[in-house]
Amino acid sequence: MEWHKLFSDTRLCRPDAAPQKGRSPFQQDIDRITFSAAFRRLAHKTQVHPLSTNDHVHTRLTHSIEAASVGRSLGTGVGEELAPRIGKQPTITRDTFGYVVQAACLAHDIGNPPFGHSGEHAIQSWFKAQKTNPSSRLFRKLHEMRYDDFTLFDGNAQGFRTITQLEDAKWAGGLQLTHAVLGTLMKYPCASTVVTDDYIGAKKPGFFGSEENYFRDVADNVSLQKRDNDAMSWSRHPLAFLVEAADDICYKIIDIEDGYELGYLSFVEAKDILWAIANDGSNLTALPAQESDQIGKLRAVSVGIAVNECIRVFMENNDEIVEGRFNHPLVELTKIKDQLHHASEMARARIFSSEAITRREITGATVIEGLLDIFAEVIVDLIDVEFQPKKLRGNTERLARLMGKPILRVDNPYSALLCLTDFVSGMTDRFAVDTCRTLKGISL
Repeated sequence: MEWHKLFSDTRLCRPDAAPQKGRSPFQQDIDRITFSAAFRRLAHKTQVHPLSTNDHVHTRLTHSIEAASVGRSLGTGVGEELAPRIGKQPTITRDTFGYVVQAACLAHDIGNPPFGHSGEHAIQSWFKAQKTNPSSRLFRKLHEMRYDDFTLFDGNAQGFRTITQLEDAKWAGGLQLTHAVLGTLMKYPCASTVVTDDYIGAKKPGFFGSEENYFRDVADNVSLQKRDNDAMSWSRHPLAFLVEAADDICYKIIDIEDGYELGYLSFVEAKDILWAIANDGSNLTALPAQESDQIGKLRAVSVGIAVNECIRVFMENNDEIVEGRFNHPLVELTKIKDQLHHASEMARARIFSSEAITRREITGATVIEGLLDIFAEVIVDLIDVEFQPKKLRGNTERLARLMGKPILRVDNPYSALLCLTDFVSGMTDRFAVDTCRTLKGISL
């Protein structure tokens, strides 16, 4: 892969778009994502703690903003080293690296459904049950190869669909971001039909069949390497490793701060976990007197150390990364990998497995399955009337109205099911709960 192609600033579906004065194309991408409706909705989507009443706890929005800040630092740090080596590309500076990674980090969770990963699993489980149920009429006439887009539903692939299809210029490139940012966003540059554990970039689907042509366009423009000529799988964009690292750093470290804030971890437990990461930091000279401020200080120093370590690992493996042969998350090769792993294990044991979160995750899954049950009626009846929405009658017609204009453009089982997942996954946590309660007659 070649850096001057990896930084392609042409836009999806707008190759002739003129640059703006005062802002680079990648800064424009940051603004387009920030002001999108899908990004705003992240304020009311779960990061770890569903429907939390504690205003200090992270949501998908605050997590995305913080990951973008860490991502910009990672990109700038790598760019400081690499930009002078690229040569003959005066427009590629250390800040160029930073802006591209920042933009991709802002959008990395934009397709996540309500209730975080438990919501993702609920959608997958519901479709798997439909597929194996002989009496289900939902998958009638759906081509076999398209099943995986639903039984392996993933927020990453839905995110790519959201920013290329559902926002702004609908069905014509969406936010029309640059190819460089779209390539960097693709943590998993593969289709659902080729998911495998053999390669870090193919563990989950990164795009659905409906966006295959868009992704091919991105891959061609930024020179991503095809991993198999016959399969829909590519090597990652090098900067995607920095997006992954920013996400890893934020949730591994900040989950501990949230756990302390909510009382799942004592002050001593949280301090010990973060101290193990931060204790060799040059900025760790003295801690504030107040306990919560001490946790905040340790979190900040820990993030800084993790950033520097990931930059070091990236640079030491730069050739392998650019050649598409690197197959590890950056954090796993840092000198603090054991401390980060311990933080993740403590979060899993003491926070994620807590009774309160378990109850809310079960509630979230029940809500999502309930919504899919209700609105699947529209899809089944649309198949019966050969995708002529005006022929829908009774309750199905009313439900179709709630789904809005997108249901009017579906013309086959695949696009109809995508419309269903778009509708449910686009909801916020509270809107999903309120809609489910209302349509089931539990509340008015």
